[in-house]
Amino acid sequence: MKERLKIWIQIKSPALIGSGEGFGTLIDSDIVFDDAGLPYIPAKRIKGCLRDSAKEVEEILKTAEISNPMKIDAVFGKTGEKEPAVVFFSNLFIQEHEVNQTWLRYFMEHDKFNKHITRASVQNHFTEIRQMTRIGKDGVASDHSLRSVRLIKKGEIFEGDVHITGSPDSNYLIIQTLNLACMNFRRMGTNRNRGFGEISCTLDTGKRKFKMPEALCIS
Repeated sequence: MKERLKIWIQIKSPALIGSGEGFGTLIDSDIVFDDAGLPYIPAKRIKGCLRDSAKEVEEILKTAEISNPMKIDAVFGKTGEKEPAVVFFSNLFIQEHEVNQTWLRYFMEHDKFNKHITRASVQNHFTEIRQMTRIGKDGVASDHSLRSVRLIKKGEIFEGDVHITGSPDSNYLIIQTLNLACMNFRRMGTNRNRGFGEISCTLDTGKRKFKMPEALCIS
């Protein structure tokens, strides 16, 4: 039996969620796009970020000497274990992705529209390109340090699915771990110390009510 939950990420400041690849000689660090030019966040990236966030929550609880409700290995898996994780993530796409993708493909395939609606124009609608350089201690830009990066614009919302193997009753601690990881997940991508990558992450937990450790509650 599988349970499915929804997850949302809202971009609150331009985010450099790079794919690890560039775009020819124009862009040194690019974003992942589908064939219509719509950006998306790969499942592997979301899983890694939420694992790091969950570990951070675990450390906070440990430092505060609060009973640890986190089930990180069960949620994200453990290296070397034969048993897979019980949680599976989908890619995160912009809202109404399938409808938008279908129409964009239609426009791009017809001569009447494809001069105006291109993959590049769609990419430019959701993203922006910025140049960055490294400044030395002397206040002078370092040689050959100029880089072009593509950022997802502020305000975009991505959504996807989280699939959990098991019965709803047995998944309480699994979902609580995910929920705490999402609540703590506030920045994503690189150059976060420059103000990039501020986000909010929300998990739809349905009608479940989670009892937070009393030490975390503010009266």
